[in-house]
Parts: sequence; C-alpha cells; structure tokens
Amino acid sequence: MGDSLRYKDWFEKAAHDLRGAEILMEHDGGNDLVAFHCQQAMEKMLKGWLLKTTGELLDGHSLVFLCRKATAAGAPLKGNLRDCAYVNQFYIETRYPSDSYMPVSEGEARDCMDAARKLMELLA
Repeated sequence: MGDSLRYKDWFEKAAHDLRGAEILMEHDGGNDLVAFHCQQAMEKMLKGWLLKTTGELLDGHSLVFLCRKATAAGAPLKGNLRDCAYVNQFYIETRYPSDSYMPVSEGEARDCMDAARKLMELLA
C-alpha cells in the first residue's frame, strides 16, 4: 500500500498531527511528543503542498529540504527555513532512546507549535 497521491489527504493528516500536538501540550503528554508531532505536521503539510503544486510526492523527512523545494515551487516560505531547521532537529532525536538524550523543554515545544501553525497557515 503506497502513500496517497491526494494532496487533501496530506493536509488532513497534517492537521491531525497538529491537533495531536495541541492535545499533548494541554495534558502534559510529553514535550518530546509535542515536538515530534509538530515536525510531522510540517512535513505532511509541505509534502501535500508540493503534491498539489507540482504533482510530485517527494520522499524524505527533512523539513529543510522540503521547505527549499516548496520555496522554489513558489511557496511564500522564505522566512520559514529557520523554523524548519529548528523543528527538524526533533524528528529522530525525540523518537528513540539514546545515550545522548535530548530533553525538550516546554518553551521548545511551544516554539515548535508556533512554527507548525505558521507554516500551515501559509500553505493552507
């Protein structure tokens, strides 16, 4: 079973991930999970926008790569590359146990939420 080629499905999943992050934040569900779900929301929104705009579904999880591709395709994201780089760091680091565990503060989780909301508003 492959990934959907309907951009609206990607937008819907992005909104679902952002809502999940909001619920986790409201109920102290773990800042690392909030940051991860924000990364997922941004990734899916970027992939959906690129699919809608270019007809191509890109592989990969790098928000920086996807943001650059979207900007090149006409997305109004020139000021968002820094946000994408910031949130991108929480993709792998928060998902697996590590000897060099990276704790996520509440402030960092809120910054991720702000970045995800901003990107999703720009691409909606």
